[in-house]
Amino acid sequence: MESEKTRVLIKLNGEQISFLVPRHEEPYFRDANEILNSRLAALAREHSAFANPAKILSVLAVEALVDALKINENYQSLKNEVQGRLENIQNRFEN
Repeated sequence: MESEKTRVLIKLNGEQISFLVPRHEEPYFRDANEILNSRLAALAREHSAFANPAKILSVLAVEALVDALKINENYQSLKNEVQGRLENIQNRFEN
């Protein structure tokens, strides 16, 4: 059943965080865990001399949100373009 939930354990910055997620979303959480830990390690190397772990996590959160906003903006733009093209095709058939 798609509505079944599964527990996913994410380890981030030395902390284990448990999520109860729909089974079909589990791979996204696992991928996110790998991506976030990779970026977190890079940020820690870049800023280790002057940033504490909380600040590095804040940078990670802001970067992730900015990426999500950019992707959503791109999606909306593509969606509008496709809708416009479909309307043009429909108008050609109606005329």
